[in-house]
Amino acid sequence: VWIWELRGEAGNSFRFKARLSFSMKVFERYFDRNQVMYFPDFPNDPEVIVIIPVFNDRDIFATLDSLCHCSCCCGHMGVIVVVNHSENCDEGIKQANRDLAGEIRQYASLPCPEAKLCIKVIEAYDLPARLAGVGLARKIAMDAAALFLYRRGKTEQPILSLDADTLVEKNYTDAVLTFFRQNPVAGVSIAYAHRLEDCEGKMWEAMVKYELYLRYYQEALAYIGHPHAFHCIGSAFAVRASDYVAQGGMNKRQAGEDFYFLQKLISTGRYACLNATRVYPSARFSTRTPFGTGQAVRQIVEDGGYFPVYHWGAFRDLKYFFQGIANLYKVETPCVQNYFEVQAPGIQQFLMEISGIELIGEANANSASSMQFLRRFFDHFNAFRVLKYLNYVHDSFYQKIEITEAVKALFEELRYPYTGLLDQELDFLRGR
Repeated sequence: VWIWELRGEAGNSFRFKARLSFSMKVFERYFDRNQVMYFPDFPNDPEVIVIIPVFNDRDIFATLDSLCHCSCCCGHMGVIVVVNHSENCDEGIKQANRDLAGEIRQYASLPCPEAKLCIKVIEAYDLPARLAGVGLARKIAMDAAALFLYRRGKTEQPILSLDADTLVEKNYTDAVLTFFRQNPVAGVSIAYAHRLEDCEGKMWEAMVKYELYLRYYQEALAYIGHPHAFHCIGSAFAVRASDYVAQGGMNKRQAGEDFYFLQKLISTGRYACLNATRVYPSARFSTRTPFGTGQAVRQIVEDGGYFPVYHWGAFRDLKYFFQGIANLYKVETPCVQNYFEVQAPGIQQFLMEISGIELIGEANANSASSMQFLRRFFDHFNAFRVLKYLNYVHDSFYQKIEITEAVKALFEELRYPYTGLLDQELDFLRGR
């Protein structure tokens, strides 16, 4: 948004109007490019909208029950449920989806105390096969939510992304609304914990290992000093409506849509973690997307519990490299080359692969301060590039290690209390 540096009450009024005018133009441009086919209206005039993509998933009723028990002291809640399927989907699933949409509407017709919650159903059927998936379903819902808030003059209110198998705490919407009102954030990652009580035996072990990996990876990003150390889970984030449209809205990826969208929010520098509430995703098997929790858990079970992950040493090398980046501000190319040459072999080779000298040169050429230089550098060496680096060095320089070995290395490096018991390590990281 634009900020006008004017003094006094008249100046503040003009600044607000200029910011509001700019925000309106961003929305208008977005909706010119993104036609909204579905527009749910909410008679309870909500302050927050929760969106939920649904594909033949009857767990949605437990999720809606969970939302109905939210306190909503800070404002009413709207819920958009997008029941969706592809044009080439099995006819049995199509009919199950139609039946499910009718049941959700019947559920939504039940009286809600003080009209604190209002549920609307969007039926997005026979979507183009090349686009259909959770990304498009989430986009349909979030676009509709953004348009509603725009038309009601509530462009700074948050849109919350949830999944059909995810439960929430009672203060879920209140905690999000309070945080967005008190902080100028573009978005937040919300604390999460998979429902381990829903599984046992090999499935329980697989789910513990998978969540340990998610937290291992996030802890490793923080350890190496990367400013984008946030978890990116579709059922555990919220975004301000104005920032949603400013960043181009949700993408249509059939999997990983949450990661790609959140990277754009994180790059604004106005992203945060919200730990005042928590969501509880399911720990079940799933084949709904090509990758993700359900597929990972299934694969771990099929592999007899073995779960190889990125070697701790690859993160340690990256930490050493990042530690000296600030010293490369406004230095000559030979000095940059010398710094590169003292890095680990994997780092050196990867920097050659991505033209690291030019990357540093571009960051220097477009930065007027060391802080701007660092921000520009990490815009280039963002979470995508970290992932590419990890995959690159695990082709030739490192071998993946079992998650238990990786977690042990993490705990020893950061001097966390290590017991060797997976559930205890997970409980510790959940409390971080």
